[in-house]
Amino acid sequence: MKLHLLTMLLLCHTAFAQWSPVKTFYSSSPIQAITDFDFLSEQKGFLISYNNNKSTFYRTTNGGSTWDSTTTVEGFFKSVVMVTDSIIYAAGNVDINLGTPNAYQSKQIYRSLNAGQSWTQHEILNTLGLLDRNCMVFTNDSTGFVSCYAGMYFTNDYGTSWTLLNATSGQFPVHLGSQIATFYNNDVYLTNTSSLASQTNTLDCYGIGGVGFTSSYGDTLIRTNNCNDGWGNTLRALTISELGGSTTVLHFLDEGISDVALNASGIYAVSQRPLRSIDGGQSFFRQECTLPSDSLLYFTRIEFIDNDIAYALAVNQDSGMIKLLKTTNAGGITTNYVTQPLQNVGGFNDNASSSIQISPNPSTNGIFDVSGIQTGNAKLLVYNELGQVVFQATLAGNGKQSIDLSNQTPGVYFAHISQGEQQWVKKLVVR
Repeated sequence: MKLHLLTMLLLCHTAFAQWSPVKTFYSSSPIQAITDFDFLSEQKGFLISYNNNKSTFYRTTNGGSTWDSTTTVEGFFKSVVMVTDSIIYAAGNVDINLGTPNAYQSKQIYRSLNAGQSWTQHEILNTLGLLDRNCMVFTNDSTGFVSCYAGMYFTNDYGTSWTLLNATSGQFPVHLGSQIATFYNNDVYLTNTSSLASQTNTLDCYGIGGVGFTSSYGDTLIRTNNCNDGWGNTLRALTISELGGSTTVLHFLDEGISDVALNASGIYAVSQRPLRSIDGGQSFFRQECTLPSDSLLYFTRIEFIDNDIAYALAVNQDSGMIKLLKTTNAGGITTNYVTQPLQNVGGFNDNASSSIQISPNPSTNGIFDVSGIQTGNAKLLVYNELGQVVFQATLAGNGKQSIDLSNQTPGVYFAHISQGEQQWVKKLVVR
């Protein structure tokens, strides 16, 4: 009886273990390049859309079905946080006096205290570098931290003024218990949210830096970073740490991870599709979409509201259109289990594409060499993190060809290679 009941539960979970579309942003939509989004509840959220050096802040009150513009500002804004229904912060980069000898880049924050009806502008710092996605975390309505390679900055007056706490405290701040954790190379910095005192290397990074994506739940931290595998090879690693405890490598991987998440329902790593573990990272299974037409979606973001409800952004690899998707049961449970190495789920047909190589990766000049196309021609499209095609070419078999991203800004890109029914996705990094 118990076995039969368990089987029925697994079948039920499998049947509903899917992500459903909420909104499609077509090329004709005013919302095209989405740099960030944040949902406070199942119904209320904000997103940032970027176009031609302007950022527009949009609000939804019906779960993402419709979005209303609240304001448009100059600059490239990549992070938005809803602290309450009324208090919203957006952080980004604004070029001042562009084209003149007095030009500089200002790191700024826009704040709304009335659910987006009006916004005030405040400067955080002036320096090189960019405020990136996930650069900002707030511990209450008025107290927040912004972190980048220029240092960590702190406010306790609703973002009106900012104070430098540490000049090398790293990127990607996450709330870890009573600490704010940030990452710089292979160091993990912990800043106490009460005393603002900072400590270094109190968490074993188990690697050589290069943190890409982070998430936390209580005193537990998950991240991707560069790591040594014990045989002299440097790979990407998905690792998990306990505050005051040890660090465990869950998986070594080669393919692109575009986001991670952690909560009571499991561990999540987005590699084209959301991957979920419910056994502490010992095994992962792959989640799918409800519509067959969404088979070409490449997930780029995942954001949990609670342990069950989450929203995600995904890009159609053929058309470039963006979709907002939602799950109400943490994506459910499937029997499509994934075992090591994790990169075996990175593309649509990994066995067929295992001979394809792209190097060097990362690239310091934006030039990559592609080899391993065996016969015939293959189609190549390279997307940026906003879902825009920045490079395309036809790859001929039995030869080496180049991807030229030298005119693109440093960051993460996704190369999509298709040949007949075989398709493959590879993350590219330009430094």
